Amino acid sequence: MKNFTILVILLIVLSGCSDGNRYNFTDSTENWDVFYDVDVSAGDEQRTTGTIKYIGKEPAPKTIDYKIEYATGVAEGMGKSLTDGSVSTGNDACTGCSVIQEDDEIAVEITWDGQKEKLVLTTGK
Repeated sequence: MKNFTILVILLIVLSGCSDGNRYNFTDSTENWDVFYDVDVSAGDEQRTTGTIKYIGKEPAPKTIDYKIEYATGVAEGMGKSLTDGSVSTGNDACTGCSVIQEDDEIAVEITWDGQKEKLVLTTGK
């Protein structure tokens, strides 16, 4: 019974900590799948993570440049090496910032081996 009481208290405490939303933005082309996750908490804090994955028919490039643009900022990567055909856009966070919203669109530009593709990521909602 003591373990059950501790579990109930823990669940109540943890449920109070989830004051935010998670948005999964995606888009694909013939050559690329892009996934960009945004965790928003407290209305003015966010953490973003992303993955760019090569799905083309030719061998994957060794490196790419990318630019991710959204209403509140830009993230860029130059000369990023692909591992098993993909690259992480890293973990970015801000506090006291204007955050990405669920209905926003995120523009992504990928450049590799003299080629360039543009994608528009959405949550699909």
